[in-house]
Amino acid sequence: MGHGDKIMNLDFIQIAKPIESKDTINFQYLEKNAMYKNAERYIFDRCTKIEVWYIKDLQQIKIKGSLPYWIKGHNYYSSLAEWKEALDYMGGCLGINLYSGIVEKLEFGTIKEIPFTVKSFLKNHIKIKGMESRDFFRGQTITGKQFENPALKVKLYDVNRNIKNKLSKAIQEDLRLFHGWDKNKPYIKLENHYKKPEALNNGRFLYLADMLSNDFQNRLKEDLINTYKSIMKTGNSIIPNKKADINAGTLPLLVLKELEEIHNFKTEDLIKQKIQDIPEEILSISDKKARQRIIKENLKKITLSGKSEFDISKLLTFN
Repeated sequence: MGHGDKIMNLDFIQIAKPIESKDTINFQYLEKNAMYKNAERYIFDRCTKIEVWYIKDLQQIKIKGSLPYWIKGHNYYSSLAEWKEALDYMGGCLGINLYSGIVEKLEFGTIKEIPFTVKSFLKNHIKIKGMESRDFFRGQTITGKQFENPALKVKLYDVNRNIKNKLSKAIQEDLRLFHGWDKNKPYIKLENHYKKPEALNNGRFLYLADMLSNDFQNRLKEDLINTYKSIMKTGNSIIPNKKADINAGTLPLLVLKELEEIHNFKTEDLIKQKIQDIPEEILSISDKKARQRIIKENLKKITLSGKSEFDISKLLTFN
């Protein structure tokens, strides 16, 4: 495992900071990027990874972006101390105290080296109850999964593909030297995107200073682990030891048995009903009984374990 493995950290954030009477915003380090009726958008020194919005009607400053990308050029890993250092620098540039700002959105995640291919991992993570699921592909290859509801978006995706496509060769070399990244090994990123962070704070505003506390960081870590555990997974069948038991009859049943809990059905009942629905002029009663016996014999060859072989919960709990 790489140096950065087993680490969870903050990434994207959106902060709303009311402008107080004592505040004088310093625009010296900002470049105006766009103008709207009641708002102006700025970036820091040509860096598009951080947006600064000045909203006139509300007398408010909004900060949006990934602090790790802004200060390090990547979001592979950034420590809490580095986060605070970046906020201090940004606050100094703007001439305001950002720690009293309200957190409107935030992302918290981790990168893990996994003991199987990214493709196999993603294909065996199916859904989270009560959330919409979406798959991402590059051609025929799955590269990511997303589960979403009005308050939360959960993402799983191929880390190496992002690194190779988005980061310069120099930064890739830094990841190899300082974080142990190996381009030949499979890595997955798990992220919680909080669209309503106040839900983590009993419905109250979440202030930046409170979000950066050790207690709240531990809360985010625990929530990320619980989110991952809530993902319904396949890959919990035990492959028969005998070659003869892995045949054209057992293979579809293996798939169906793994999907039972996720989609709330019973394989035996579905097959029995399907056989019964076939007209007797096609399958006689004795034909139907014979096929049910074969299905029953094949089902005896299938055993489910309690956990998917693609479940990485243990890797997450080592933090």
